[in-house]
Amino acid sequence: MPPPEWCAAGIADDAGSRRRARAASVRVLAVQLADCGIRVGADLAGNGYTVSTADGRTRLVTDLAAVWPAVAELAGEPFDPLDPALVTRLQDLAVADR
Repeated sequence: MPPPEWCAAGIADDAGSRRRARAASVRVLAVQLADCGIRVGADLAGNGYTVSTADGRTRLVTDLAAVWPAVAELAGEPFDPLDPALVTRLQDLAVADR
């Protein structure tokens, strides 16, 4: 098996751990992309992600790093997951969840 991608660092190399990590990523992505009209989910095989729009356009991507280019392509504009306003919103949500 190839070494884990940077986005999988620290995740145990078993199906259950990968599935739980992917589910956690999907929850965070739902918040990040809430205003874009784009949804991200785990693909049916459980190996990657689906990135889709409300009108049904969909991209299958293999890992978290590939989500952002797919979001930009489907949105028709660049998407910065580290946008300061977005990061602040995520931080506020994390504090509210405590």
